Amino acid sequence: LEPGIKPRGSSSNCDETLSCPAPMYFLDDEYLGKYSNIMMDGVPEPTEGEDDFGLDNYEPLFFHPIPDWTGMGTFNVKLRFDVDDFEKDIFY
Repeated sequence: LEPGIKPRGSSSNCDETLSCPAPMYFLDDEYLGKYSNIMMDGVPEPTEGEDDFGLDNYEPLFFHPIPDWTGMGTFNVKLRFDVDDFEKDIFY
């Protein structure tokens, strides 16, 4: 799932506007990206044309030793899947 990759089999044009559903990565409730499709405090208004969903800032932290992770804060991911004509399972 990425802002520029529409769900397979969907008729959505979200790939053209970079507004496809994508996980949004947070550390200590601070959003690490710029793309958004979720309306909530601390997150940019839903966007088009933005593909930074925070993974590039989130993933490198997992190269640190596991005991260091707890000192970095609380990791979490949010996803709003709003493509109505996708009827398959999603495994993430």
